[in-house]
Amino acid sequence: MAEIQSGGTHSPLPPQPQLFQLEPIDVAEPWQHELVECFISFSTLSAGKSQIELHETLQQKASESMHSHGELVNGLVYGILTVPAEGNTYLRHLNIVSRDGFAHAISRLKLLATAHRFARVRPEVRLQLFWLLSELVKVSAHGMDQVVLALTRQVRSGDVTQGNVKLCWLMVRFAQANYVWLSTFPVLVATTVYMLGRVALDHSRIPDLRAAECELATRLLRERFHECCMIGRDLVRMLQDVARIPEFHDLWQDMLQRPQSLSPLFAGIEQLLRTPTPPMFLANRITYEMESRLRFILENLPATSYSRNLMWFVQRCLSTPESESLFSDLIRYIIGVFHPSNVVLASNVVPRYVFLGGLLRFIRSPVVAANAKLALFYDWLFYDPKSDTIMNIEPGVLIIAQSVDKYTFMTASFIEFLAYESDAYSPELAPAIRGSIGLAMQDAVEKGVIPSIMPIYEHPRIEVDIRQNLYYLFPQLVPPVLEPVPSEASADDAEPAKNDDAMLLDPTDMLPPAAVDSELAPEPLKPAVELPLPKAAPQPARTVSAAPKTSIALDPVSRMFQEEFGMSDIALASEGPTDADNTNGISDTTAKGGALEDVVLVASAEPLPEISVEQALEDTSLWLFGSTLQTFVDSVAAAEPDVKQIGGSVKEIVDMFAQSEASISAITRILASIFSDSLDMEDAETNAELAAAGESSDGLEHDLLHYILTAAADYAHTTDMTNSTRRVLQLLVQLTETKVDVGFCWLLYSVVNAGKPAQYARYVEQYAEGTLQAALVRDLGVLQEQFPGLFYTVLPQIYAARKFTDSAR
Repeated sequence: MAEIQSGGTHSPLPPQPQLFQLEPIDVAEPWQHELVECFISFSTLSAGKSQIELHETLQQKASESMHSHGELVNGLVYGILTVPAEGNTYLRHLNIVSRDGFAHAISRLKLLATAHRFARVRPEVRLQLFWLLSELVKVSAHGMDQVVLALTRQVRSGDVTQGNVKLCWLMVRFAQANYVWLSTFPVLVATTVYMLGRVALDHSRIPDLRAAECELATRLLRERFHECCMIGRDLVRMLQDVARIPEFHDLWQDMLQRPQSLSPLFAGIEQLLRTPTPPMFLANRITYEMESRLRFILENLPATSYSRNLMWFVQRCLSTPESESLFSDLIRYIIGVFHPSNVVLASNVVPRYVFLGGLLRFIRSPVVAANAKLALFYDWLFYDPKSDTIMNIEPGVLIIAQSVDKYTFMTASFIEFLAYESDAYSPELAPAIRGSIGLAMQDAVEKGVIPSIMPIYEHPRIEVDIRQNLYYLFPQLVPPVLEPVPSEASADDAEPAKNDDAMLLDPTDMLPPAAVDSELAPEPLKPAVELPLPKAAPQPARTVSAAPKTSIALDPVSRMFQEEFGMSDIALASEGPTDADNTNGISDTTAKGGALEDVVLVASAEPLPEISVEQALEDTSLWLFGSTLQTFVDSVAAAEPDVKQIGGSVKEIVDMFAQSEASISAITRILASIFSDSLDMEDAETNAELAAAGESSDGLEHDLLHYILTAAADYAHTTDMTNSTRRVLQLLVQLTETKVDVGFCWLLYSVVNAGKPAQYARYVEQYAEGTLQAALVRDLGVLQEQFPGLFYTVLPQIYAARKFTDSAR
């Protein structure tokens, strides 16, 4: 017992609970103090007694009353958790005194498992907790599943700190050791699968843990698939995210192609998509502490003063790069779990859509933004008034309608996303998805969420293509967009004057061919069995037209990075296909086309030279990019392309590619298209212009290849070879394989410009031959042949990188 001295006297203080690592200013909950007091009483009762005497005393006290029984159980549970050395002894005593099948003991454990401060539980207490749970499983204690369910919720998504990783290990090992017991609880099986699938995304740098999580999740899915189906459509969303992890790939393909191999009652993936996800699964990915903070904001704070609390919440829960995966889970919780009462709706408390709009502003990654939009509108894609609730639709409707005045770009972005996903999420279900989206908005209008969508449609800041998307999605709520078709003569007359109207796209160009037909109204929803089952993953696969080649005016210094391609590939293009090994400046020892055969890529396996830009844009793995890629291709094909704007798009594409599982060959082909016809010039002219430019590098900011190298450098400078770093470096290698030779450009950028030769060495490692010396000979040879003056200028700087050159000898 702690004591302090004051004025020569001793003032005893009550002992502090030892379950959590608390700061001096923290106040423990009353139930913790109760456990401590009961443990002290038990220690006093058992002092100086033999085992037989102690057993008789415990039996007698436990039989006096349920209050005495509860005090004994409290003290013994606290002793088991905080005194590991005596855990077995206290457990034997607990077996003796328990009169209710361990119900009171389990209620104490549930208090600990649902504590808001669970992340601060002492490591030894956490270990003892799982040991005690395993022991109670052996005696078939009733109610144990509720404790384990609470613990699955304490496993935080987007958290790779040591404490959370250890908790993940403890959960996985507990489930493996008690698999038979776990399998007898359907809700626990489904919750465990959903939890493991979501957190497996965060553990790419912990391969052993990810492998264990994936193995357990796939085993449960295959052996208990019928129970897992209760998760509903968010099971599909979870599996889409992990489908490229090898352990989940075969299972995903079975769901799509052979559904009855998983369960005789499983008719196909559409059956899951038509099933709304119960709130308990969406709430599982939000810890009790997060839920408490969210509910405090959404139930108490007015819209005029919630921003400070939102900032605190983001700083506490979403401040690390790994935590970005939590955004979609938070949005799904607010959409599907937190449904405010009528009293809250009628008050000035911050509405859900306002909070979501503020939350979305903290997203920086395009991939995370795409996942967040999907989480926001996921229920729209398969909405059915008979099974879904309008409260899951209301935030999306209001954020579209209420943002149109101040944040028109946000409204336009959401409408464009809905239009894209209606066709691309699952092409074979596209008519049904468009019908569900239209039905969701119509239901929202009929139930008074908004009076009409005409204010959005008629808003002066809404572009014509967005209005056409509105008509495509909601033809029963808005009129069609009628654009006059100019005659050929008027179009020709307008061209020299560059009339703004001539730059507008035909609205029908924004729609799939089916949208131009007279049957624009979405078909009414049909029973799931009547709709065709998808034969491929429900991911976007949109057919687009190829962008025509165009010339991009570049400054002399910018041409430095692209002249090699302009002299070799364009010259060969007129002669038809040639062997890639004969490209100018490339050694015969460089294995073209097959250099990456031994490199494991999470990408499509089709040979890159055989796919066109149209085929690349149709790749289903690019669904997260939305319309970004098509917009990029169109901007390249513009009459007067803006190099700086295109360069910004290039960097955005590289960032999204690095953080996703998109096909490397498709992205490479799309990026390579910007160099297709823009660099046709002679050596003498180029060298003369470079000499005139001197050492100025201002032009590099407008150099398209420079943007690619800048984006790659953001990932290559890290000390660890992460999956994102590896993918970006492999992208550079693939560009080289496509005759967009970035080898000598990357050498100049990393060694001369950035002063980080290790970045170039990492790039070289992605080749099958992987020798630094061979790569230096090759890239310096290309540089010397194409730019002799520049070669002799930078050679001393390359040699000055001693560590780099020594390793190449």
